[in-house]
Amino acid sequence: MRMVPLMFASLLAGLLACSSALAADAAAISGVRFDGGDGSFRRAVDNGVTFVIAADPPSTFQDNKTNDFDGADVRIFREVARRLGITKVSWNIVPFDAMIPTLLSGRADVIVDNLHETEKRLQVVAFTSPAYWYGSGIAVPRGNPAKIHNWADFAGHTVGTLRGSINHQLLGERKDLKELKLYTSNEAEFADLIAGRIDVAMEDDIKISQFLKQHPTAALEMVTDYKPLPQEYGYARYALRKSDVDLNSAVSRALDEMRADGTLGSIIAQFGYTDRNLWYFPVKN
Repeated sequence: MRMVPLMFASLLAGLLACSSALAADAAAISGVRFDGGDGSFRRAVDNGVTFVIAADPPSTFQDNKTNDFDGADVRIFREVARRLGITKVSWNIVPFDAMIPTLLSGRADVIVDNLHETEKRLQVVAFTSPAYWYGSGIAVPRGNPAKIHNWADFAGHTVGTLRGSINHQLLGERKDLKELKLYTSNEAEFADLIAGRIDVAMEDDIKISQFLKQHPTAALEMVTDYKPLPQEYGYARYALRKSDVDLNSAVSRALDEMRADGTLGSIIAQFGYTDRNLWYFPVKN
């Protein structure tokens, strides 16, 4: 007969232990110090931060109806700020290629529209822990009249991409394009593709798929058999000034915990990503 109360007591103790563990985990970040010496995290908590983004859906954008900032990365950083106890947050929206200059000039503290880490960018900024990953895709006019299916097929054609992006860097190294046209927004890029002013648009695959989902009658299509080069894939990360080590450590800790507890996966799923996008795996051609 004593087995029942003993089992009940064990179960109750287990539940209390789980509750304590969950409570401790929920307070993990607030109970951790990020005071390595540069004071950047303490300044963010005391004085607030400015996040800089671009008009770059579905990652970051400003809603035309409400004027609110939204997107996968915006929602990720609203949660990052909440976990870190940063209550004063302002937003600055600039052209994509102006985000790094805006950060370095002191007009922003974190680039929230994600960037791929490259050697060139590492010369001027520091990157956080990874959040998720994705790769490039290509869009062509409906019917693919130029028969563009791979990287080599770009030769002799007019190609469009976002100014300052990783694709800009990769395409800029080619000498066999008819023309490389650079854009400050994907909307302008896709409009030129539909109008026939470019032959192919090279963008993040998720941007193309989301555009087609929102504009199903648009006269363009994604090339489904396109195989991106390995350098076209990479983790989405965020950039800070190299001197702001404390703040970078805090943001990276928050991102790591959000990936681990499922929060980050639930956010990116709202914008067409899946759990497959949480963990990068090498690609081979």
